[in-house]
Amino acid sequence: MKFRKLKLGQKTYTTEQEIYSKLEEFNEQNENIFDWLLNSEFRNADIEIEKNTIIWNNGDFKFGYWKYGIFKDGKFYGIWENGIWENGIFAGKWLSGIGR
Repeated sequence: MKFRKLKLGQKTYTTEQEIYSKLEEFNEQNENIFDWLLNSEFRNADIEIEKNTIIWNNGDFKFGYWKYGIFKDGKFYGIWENGIWENGIFAGKWLSGIGR
């Protein structure tokens, strides 16, 4: 399972179909700012969107480019281009950002 949970505004979505639908809709309305996330490989993601920023609460980010967001916990194996690292296991490639 790619997604476990998405919090968007005051609503929380827990089925993959709902999450994909809401993410694609949000992405289209906001100049495709989350194409990088939708094109990445990950599992069990528990995420939220606040002020057009991805907040990764938990899950395994397996492959892809992390463009920007806040990583609160989980495992990261991709390429970190920018963002805020708070906690978790980092086993990827770091390019720039805060907290590591």
